[in-house]
Amino acid sequence: MSEVAQPSVSRRAVFLVGGYERNDAAGFFRRIGREMDRFCKCWSVEATLETPVEHAQVSVTTAAADYRGPDGACRSDITFLSFDDIVKTDGARPFVVRLFAYLVAFFDYVLSGTMFRFFATNWRFALYFLYPFVMLVFFAWLATAAYRLADHLPLPGGPLLPLIVGAGVAYGVGRFIGRRYFVFHLMDLWSFSREHLHCRRPVMDARVDAWAGLIDERLSATTYDEVLLVGHSTGGALILDVAHQLAERRVGEGRPVHFKLVTVGSTSLKVALHPAARRARMRLEALARHPDIRWTEFQALTDIINFYKCDPYAGAGLMHQRGDAFPHQFQVRIRDMLERDTYRRVKKNFFRVHYQFISANSRRYFYDFFMICCGTRPIEAVRGDALPIAVEAGKTAEAVS
Repeated sequence: MSEVAQPSVSRRAVFLVGGYERNDAAGFFRRIGREMDRFCKCWSVEATLETPVEHAQVSVTTAAADYRGPDGACRSDITFLSFDDIVKTDGARPFVVRLFAYLVAFFDYVLSGTMFRFFATNWRFALYFLYPFVMLVFFAWLATAAYRLADHLPLPGGPLLPLIVGAGVAYGVGRFIGRRYFVFHLMDLWSFSREHLHCRRPVMDARVDAWAGLIDERLSATTYDEVLLVGHSTGGALILDVAHQLAERRVGEGRPVHFKLVTVGSTSLKVALHPAARRARMRLEALARHPDIRWTEFQALTDIINFYKCDPYAGAGLMHQRGDAFPHQFQVRIRDMLERDTYRRVKKNFFRVHYQFISANSRRYFYDFFMICCGTRPIEAVRGDALPIAVEAGKTAEAVS
């Protein structure tokens, strides 16, 4: 049986929530501009990004991308939903405050059994969860070793000087390794995640509501062939909140609830697996009751910062009565997206691998973030065994000529 042809997309809206990072909208779109050049070279297409326009009231910035290829043309309004100001505020707190908040979060995840659910669901992600705690223990061990070594030396001042030596070693090593290898940043990430799932981040809740309101206004003012709500990393959990609030708004206004969810390298289960995340599970369950909402999730084994081969809906302990997959899952291979030398260079950098989900490919592959966000094919046209329509159109043109 032949597959039903998918309609071409000529006008698209993309609303993206990224991970827990300090990168602001200006930095995001500078990066998108650089990556778009690589995308064009890879697929032999043309794509340009217009100057971003900021909507300062709700931390939203939009830039239009114009795509032209053998498959046609498409204009996509790409909107970055930013919470970098919240991340920067977290990082600006005194270290003692950040450490205490992290330890509270760590032992909450452990004592609630969530850490063990991580191991049962995806042991690689569980190791990622343990990483900052193990590094903090390592810093403490170095400080203790330095103290004991100094204490055995004939130094004046009794135990005071060894204490200073131990503290200095911990500070120096921690300052270098902790910043360079994101130990302190990940401390803040886990404290943020715990507070959000416990509904103790009113600023973040207000931001999500504001995003949903702005998206609702955009959809009411402009007709799009396709609307994508995209979440990457921690944004994979936040975009589910946005989608729920948006759906509730549109139902209340008597408007159709017709948009598509796309989660890439998502960590939504770090929220949904916690027994206290009742709001997150309730919202996720409510989303499944809207038949016109389609959800597609992309996962990768090489990326340890996602739940590979895990259904984020069923993993949250939920069941639905839909006739379609919710979400429709794809497992992608990072090494097939990149040239061999590039992959060899980045494969041991787990943050770089994680960000390949929202970076341009250097090899043609069925998953390509820019083709999904800018090209003419709808998300339903993505197939695990087929290249995008731009390639097929190009092949057809070559055959005709």
